[in-house]
Amino acid sequence: MGTLRRATPADAADLTRLRGLMLQAMGTPALPQSWREACEGAFRRRLLAGDFVAFGVEEEGRLVSCGAGWIEEHLPTAGQYDGRRGQVASMSTEPEWRRRGYARDVFGALLDWFAELDVPRIDLRATPDGRPLYESFGFQVLGNASMVWTAPGADVPLAGAADGSGPRLR
Repeated sequence: MGTLRRATPADAADLTRLRGLMLQAMGTPALPQSWREACEGAFRRRLLAGDFVAFGVEEEGRLVSCGAGWIEEHLPTAGQYDGRRGQVASMSTEPEWRRRGYARDVFGALLDWFAELDVPRIDLRATPDGRPLYESFGFQVLGNASMVWTAPGADVPLAGAADGSGPRLR
């Protein structure tokens, strides 16, 4: 049985490797070394902040499952005066370590972290494979009113075009 633990900046390479597996499972083509370097740097930097956390399950000296969470500050709404929202992302488990409850353990640890900070709402984007896990914790699908804007000249794939072949914002 693996060991669930909070990730540290020293885990940046493992967290990046697992995030890459998730992105590729969603259709992203091969990820360049420049992406790996940027992602590792982001994990090392963000893991030092108090509003970002990652948990992982360690087996054989490396993380084989992980997830990340952070807090965003939104303006209050009529129904939620506390504008803080949790965000969960990068939930990933190596294929050979799946079906052992590791994603459930990681997700539970993330939810516990948000609960300790009294975060009233948590958002995430679910893949079809991950959706049953999140629903088992009480998450619900919301309507899709999302829109996006990017800076002029930016070449950014639209959500749902993870393989880079679909429509792009330019």
